[in-house]
Amino acid sequence: MFPFWDIAVAPVLQAAGARRVVEIGALRGETTAFMLNELGSESELHVIDPVPVFDPSEHEQRFPGRYIFHRALSLDVLPDLPAMDAALIDGDHNWYTVYNELKALSDTARKADQPLPVMILHDVGWPYGRRDLYYVPEQIPEDHRQPYEQKGMVPGVSELVESGGLNPTNCNATHEGGPRNGVMTAVDDFIAEYDRTVRLVFLPAYFGLAIVVEEALLAQRPELGEKLDWLESSEGQAALVEMAESVRIDSLMVQHNVFYTDRERTSTAGRRYLGLLKGALLNEHYLEQEVRISYLLECLDRGIPPRPEALRDPGRQLTEELEQLRTARTAGVRHDDANPVGSAFPYTPIGRERLDRLEDLLETIHAEDVAGDLVDVGTGRGGVAMLFRGFLEAYGITVPRVWVVDRFRARPLDSQYDAPPPTDDEPTDPADESAPASSGTHAWDVVGGPGLPELQGDLNSVREGFHRFGLLDDQVRFVPGSDLSVVDAAPIDKVALIHIGADADFDVEGILTRLYPRLSLGGFVVIDGVADQHRRAAIDAIRAHLGSTEPIHALDHGTLSWRKTETAKATGEGDEPSVLDEAALADRPAGPVLAPPRGWIPTDLTVVVVFYNMKREAARTLHSLSRAYQRGLGDITYDVVVVDNGSKPEQKLDEAFVQSFGREFRFVDMGEDARPSPIPALNRGIAEGKGTNFALMIDGAHVLTPGVLRHGLSGLRTYEPAVVATQQWYVGPGDQADVVAEGYDKDYEDKLFETINWPADGYKLFDIGHFIGNRDWFDGMWESNCVFVPRAQLEQAGGFDERFSMPGGGYANLDLYERIGASPDVTVVSILGEGSFHQVHGGTTTNLAGEETRHATLGGYSEHYTDMQGRSFRGNAKPVHYVGSMPREAARTKARRRVSPNLFSLHAPDQEGGVPVKASPLPDDLWSEFTESYWNTLKWRQTHWMGRRLAKLPGDMVILQEIVHSVRPDWIIHTGTANGGLDWFLATICDLIDHGQIVSVDRKLADDLPEHPRIHYVEGEAHLTNTRGKVMEITGADPHTMVILGSKASSARTSAEYHNFEDLVSKDSYLVIEDTIVGGHPVWPNFGVGPFEARKGVTEVRGDFVADTTLEKYGLSFNPTGYLKRVRKTSKRRFMRKKK
Repeated sequence: MFPFWDIAVAPVLQAAGARRVVEIGALRGETTAFMLNELGSESELHVIDPVPVFDPSEHEQRFPGRYIFHRALSLDVLPDLPAMDAALIDGDHNWYTVYNELKALSDTARKADQPLPVMILHDVGWPYGRRDLYYVPEQIPEDHRQPYEQKGMVPGVSELVESGGLNPTNCNATHEGGPRNGVMTAVDDFIAEYDRTVRLVFLPAYFGLAIVVEEALLAQRPELGEKLDWLESSEGQAALVEMAESVRIDSLMVQHNVFYTDRERTSTAGRRYLGLLKGALLNEHYLEQEVRISYLLECLDRGIPPRPEALRDPGRQLTEELEQLRTARTAGVRHDDANPVGSAFPYTPIGRERLDRLEDLLETIHAEDVAGDLVDVGTGRGGVAMLFRGFLEAYGITVPRVWVVDRFRARPLDSQYDAPPPTDDEPTDPADESAPASSGTHAWDVVGGPGLPELQGDLNSVREGFHRFGLLDDQVRFVPGSDLSVVDAAPIDKVALIHIGADADFDVEGILTRLYPRLSLGGFVVIDGVADQHRRAAIDAIRAHLGSTEPIHALDHGTLSWRKTETAKATGEGDEPSVLDEAALADRPAGPVLAPPRGWIPTDLTVVVVFYNMKREAARTLHSLSRAYQRGLGDITYDVVVVDNGSKPEQKLDEAFVQSFGREFRFVDMGEDARPSPIPALNRGIAEGKGTNFALMIDGAHVLTPGVLRHGLSGLRTYEPAVVATQQWYVGPGDQADVVAEGYDKDYEDKLFETINWPADGYKLFDIGHFIGNRDWFDGMWESNCVFVPRAQLEQAGGFDERFSMPGGGYANLDLYERIGASPDVTVVSILGEGSFHQVHGGTTTNLAGEETRHATLGGYSEHYTDMQGRSFRGNAKPVHYVGSMPREAARTKARRRVSPNLFSLHAPDQEGGVPVKASPLPDDLWSEFTESYWNTLKWRQTHWMGRRLAKLPGDMVILQEIVHSVRPDWIIHTGTANGGLDWFLATICDLIDHGQIVSVDRKLADDLPEHPRIHYVEGEAHLTNTRGKVMEITGADPHTMVILGSKASSARTSAEYHNFEDLVSKDSYLVIEDTIVGGHPVWPNFGVGPFEARKGVTEVRGDFVADTTLEKYGLSFNPTGYLKRVRKTSKRRFMRKKK
């Protein structure tokens, strides 16, 4: 308010004869000092400010008795003050506060039988004349508080702007105008309600000043009216313009001083930041550590001890190596076969000089306002793209995006996964346990350098690099894929810079054909690896085709660039380069499809669910997604996109059926676009979705519990950014793949739904359900059939990968969950007490009968994933956070089992003579209860065979004799000898078939072991290679073998024993992992992770062993899923060291 002092405030106060004045909102106290000096010694000034930015005691000392300060809210103070002559109102700029301040001043004056005090109000113009501001929103009653956000304002725009604008850190009302909104609106409303005539003078300068005077006071003091007349006259308006111009010039001087000083400071800080970033990308800060590692590896290869002084001070002891590394890192030398330069460590191989040139180009683009995004194709480990994003960060540039295009394959296409075999002149010792990868391997190869192609950056490692430097955000987009069809599908518009890395798997012609037309005039193309003659020839050819004649500049010996200065005109219209044919004709993008930006009226959530020949299942699934079924949604908005992916006519969904579940439901028919894989249908659903978040359901057979949608959104908001996975269950008494073979079918399942009266209480699903994968609430997850993902994550890293084109989609669902969840900024969340329940329907994998068939199918999926990504699937290793609650029905765990045999026995098949006419599945919970009960009796310890105790279940003994009889192994290797009872049993079975011998291994052999000519005992740790050597001295190098792992050890120890002997198991023979029930499966939970987890590691990661559950038909087994049949055998290269 102080700029108005001389022209308006002081003259008005003098003309009014004001002696008692209140000032609401003193800011820095400038007006206060003016007033006390101007009003004279008889004046009294009350100042109200809850949070002054000055020291009131200074005024109290300077003006004793005349200055009264109130450190409180105005509405708490004004009712207790005497009637005022004048009030300066410049406090909280919102309707509620100002309106009630005016009312309080009016009430006090009326009680004293005085006219309304002269009221001078600031900030009655833009921006707060018609928009509320809340310094402390909680101090305003909620029913008088406008919706607000901390965003800026722009003149003429009602809504707040996403970035920039005026006062973006204030709590501003989200919209301008309307009732009870803004300071001037409060003045208007007060005057309209006041029962006496007042005069209002509005001065439209410096955010606006209003003077409100009662006509009765004007009659008493005509000089006050004359002053107001002058303010509204042309002379007064001229003075107002002069004041406004003075304020403008003063403000401009301050802004320029701040702007140019800050610009220089910002520029210096930006250059320093980018220098540090480039050094970090090249690992320049830790070159001495690289030299140490290189030196240690050299000593390891040469078999000599390292010198301590060289390790302590490589900068002086290994100066030649350090200088060579510095030179290589500056120039961008990738590697030197004679002297490794550590290419395993930097994020980019191009060197400091080329990074500096790229920064120069970015500065030119920024200085000249060249429009467009920055695209890095063939990013490698991501260093150049990180520099692009770092440049934007350094100078606060928020508009362009950085696009990172790559295969993101962990290994090159021609990479071998197994170590190479030894050459004939380099023999290996199979008994030597301390071996490197192969006889001729250099130690550098073990750690990924120099120039080792195995150390390629996949999507996870590149994102982690961005995150490490604080650069992983909404301005970065990743475009993974096998060919350039993913670029066609990506929403890349204008481009300012195209960088093509030397290791880009995509051809230069294809890249430039797609991106060069999008390059803005003034933009740059930078291509590495041009020392390759084929690449240089391709560049010349595509430039000629595109009509690009701009001069080419060499940035260094391996990189060239040119600037686009004129619109390219392709020569030979319609004549496309032949290299584009395959990608150009691609039916679908060969990679994940990035989600489009959300629409103008988004919902909170879009559910995408795909159906194929599931009309029966769809009725339950869609009802479980309806607002009538889901609980606690309140004002949450959501839409459900239902996609039919080419169902048969009798199974096909239609719009009327889908929309019958509620107005939230929309139907999409893939029609002729339907594919065997559900992935195109899912991506179509994402494209159709309105939500700021998605719940993605690849399998429409899953029925949800009533709190899934509410808790899924809660997880996304609580742990933002997050991915929320719904726990998966089967409907039925056990693993559907097993119980279907035992008689479980749709009729049985329908009766289960009838039994629980579904959907009256959706949580009754837990009474007829079974965890998928023999899991528990707090076990890790590899996938979810109802996974919640923010749209922003699908925009950044893509939705479902279209390369999973097989029926059912293969590993597509696992890939999406891993890709989104593995992003370093994302929190993995799961929901307690809720689930998705899979209905039986004859699906691609879930309901396949026969373990070998199912395992072969899943093994094919695993191989496809490995071939596509260059690495095996490894899931998500992040800790899981939880939301939700635990309804009574869901409170079942391995330790707290709730058996419901009655629900399943209600639907037992008819009997004839006491025997069922068809098989009925054994509920898993009942089996677990039976197993645990029998385990606790300890009667199994009393089992004997031909007079010898062996503490085994008779059922497992029968299974073992079946295997021995069918396989007829030459050798049975058994670990965990104990008292030798099992070895005695196996030897007698071999006697019966007159074939086979036993090698029994234990760390400490007992003295009273049974003797038999077919039994050979070996003392040693079964997981060590030298013990394996002792065994092979007995069996020979290539025995026809069956292996039994009976040590009852930890998962790590059992896995080590498996890896030590698995290659000896012949195809169609067996490897048996005993005691898979311990560790809470269901007995002895305190055992910890053990044989069961080791078995999962074998069958879920490897494709050559499958659990043969057909053998488990004798009612009870202590080795369930532990009878592993070898269905194929691949050559394995053991880790050997070359003998010297």
